[in-house]
Amino acid sequence: MRRLYDERLDKKAFKMSIVMMLRDLNPEERARMIAKLTTKEFDIPYSKKKTLSKTTIYDWLKEYRDAEDRSKVLVHKERSDRENFRQLTREQMNALVRWRYDNKYRTIVQLREELMEYEETRGDKIPSESTIGRFLKSVGLDRQTLIKTGIPTAKIRLSYEAPYPQRLWLADTKGQNLYVKDPNNPKKTCIAKPIVFMDDNSRYIPIFRYVYENGENEAEIMQMFMQAVSVFGVPDTLYLDRGGPYMGHSLKKAAELIGCRIMHTNVRDAPAKGKIEKIMRFFYEKLETELMTKACPVTIEEANQSMMALICQEYHRTDHSSTGQTPEERYFAYPEEYRRFVSQKSLYKIFLPYAKSYVSKTGLIHLNKHEYLVPDAALYGKYVEVRSDSADISMVYVWYKDKFIGEAYEYSVNNDFISRQELQEKIIKRPQILLPALTEVPIYNYLERKLSAHRLEVENMSMNDELIQLKTKRAKVKAELIKLPQKPPGQASSTVDNEEFTADKLIHLLSILLKHNLSAHERLAIHMTWLRYGPFDEALVRKTVGTLLGESHPVSDLTGYLDSLRIAAISSIKQ
Repeated sequence: MRRLYDERLDKKAFKMSIVMMLRDLNPEERARMIAKLTTKEFDIPYSKKKTLSKTTIYDWLKEYRDAEDRSKVLVHKERSDRENFRQLTREQMNALVRWRYDNKYRTIVQLREELMEYEETRGDKIPSESTIGRFLKSVGLDRQTLIKTGIPTAKIRLSYEAPYPQRLWLADTKGQNLYVKDPNNPKKTCIAKPIVFMDDNSRYIPIFRYVYENGENEAEIMQMFMQAVSVFGVPDTLYLDRGGPYMGHSLKKAAELIGCRIMHTNVRDAPAKGKIEKIMRFFYEKLETELMTKACPVTIEEANQSMMALICQEYHRTDHSSTGQTPEERYFAYPEEYRRFVSQKSLYKIFLPYAKSYVSKTGLIHLNKHEYLVPDAALYGKYVEVRSDSADISMVYVWYKDKFIGEAYEYSVNNDFISRQELQEKIIKRPQILLPALTEVPIYNYLERKLSAHRLEVENMSMNDELIQLKTKRAKVKAELIKLPQKPPGQASSTVDNEEFTADKLIHLLSILLKHNLSAHERLAIHMTWLRYGPFDEALVRKTVGTLLGESHPVSDLTGYLDSLRIAAISSIKQ
């Protein structure tokens, strides 16, 4: 600031010296003097210029004569559009803030090149390097400041919305506000807390429940999550805070098995769950304040019934201020073929409490003071994952490296080796439970019929095959939908969909699907493949690459993807 003040003062002194030289002269003398001044060279403070023009000198004289306060005259003027970056879109600003915040050593040249790589940040005009530099300096993220002072401690909040339903679910528990009748003593009250799961894209609530304060635990969270998955399908990601009920290993392992990623907020970072916090405020204002006005405290069952009525009759059917659609309409517009369901028998086994146990050299595992005989001799001497039901201690379910091995039945010390062998044969040859025919099943409504039909399809599948299919489908759905624009139901396709699919668009599409910037060598390889075997159809590219992603093909192996595209194109021509 001191240097800037001195700079302005020196410039003003130079200008005033020229003005004072000319102000008292008559017009003819002033004109001759200005003509001489324009031929001379000056050492202008903080400027590379050495000469003055007639227009500049006359402007200084006019400004001096017209000024009411001459103490402020001839001072450097601030830009009228300071802090207003018209060439930058909101998407570009968000991207620049995020990228520079993540790595302070990223240069302006690199950031500008990165903006041009993505459709959403490309914009109508590419901003200049000076514009980007001024913007980063205005938000305290210029490189010089970051290197000296480090990353700002304040949180940077960027707006985010999942690109489609089932992409991201949020779950949270609200603090104590509602008092209900104590089931053990009707004359007293106890605290009830609501637990809510919400879909980020549509704001739809797949499951909700009031629980007693001592009932908020990992088992309750797992039970609710399992019920929501059974009805609505598996989400790609579940976003949770760091409360005790959400940090358990059983919940994390169960989610991983069905192909759902668990993410946690930072410590003491409540604003990260702002969307679901607003839902909790809605419950407090619309529901809990009304229940608390009643003369007699309600039971927890009555609170849950009121909660269900409020959500189903009002919340799900009211247009959301952010999406412009009702949560119900937006959520169920998601195509059913993209949803991932798990059979009831698999969910039951996966969502049991989880523990690690060592298999002894005799094939036994010890759990809760009981011994169980594992069904596979290859596991002897290894650690396995065990899931058990406290209501049935006669057997446990054994997993090894996320693969279901089978049931381990309780072992008695009195059993000899022959009896143990017979028990193993019984485990291996255990008959499959046959489902009744469809004619014997009661008629379901529309949604239940769809769920029932899907479960019948996967019922004969082994659990391991079912879990592999879940993860494969997740990758395909993500590859097809992650960058597609969301269109309201019934809206016709835009003219952009009919644009020609070129080699440049193929490069852009592959960089999005493979999630990394393609090098010059990779771009050249794509162009050569296009010239030799193209043109390719966009739908064919998405289908081929999505299939390979579902099969966990490495994204760094671009040659494999191009070979598959070539084979797929040749096959389609022959057909």
